Amino acid sequence: MELSVDAKNAALQGIADKLNVGTNSVLSIYVGATLAAEIALTNPVQQSIANAVMTFKLPPKVLAIASGVLTSAKVLAADGTLIAELDVATEVTLDKSQVYQGGYVTLTALTMGV
Repeated sequence: MELSVDAKNAALQGIADKLNVGTNSVLSIYVGATLAAEIALTNPVQQSIANAVMTFKLPPKVLAIASGVLTSAKVLAADGTLIAELDVATEVTLDKSQVYQGGYVTLTALTMGV
């Protein structure tokens, strides 16, 4: 099955709608199997949806609870349901190459493509 760009955009809007329910959805970032930080996403989460890519509004920085190079990231709905696992090489951009326990984790870009 090959979806049109309009269909992909509609799917991303459905994901955004799911993330916008409740208090705040969460981006959990990991170093290996260790949770490095949990970042509360804004509501609404999306800045834009175009060309099969959702660009998120950037949330405030948070403190890291572990150190290392980011290896994976998960987006969770406010109720804790897993919505997506992001490609950390292309969809999650930090202000530095790794996170440091006790230091700030600042997102400079966050996207989700279909």
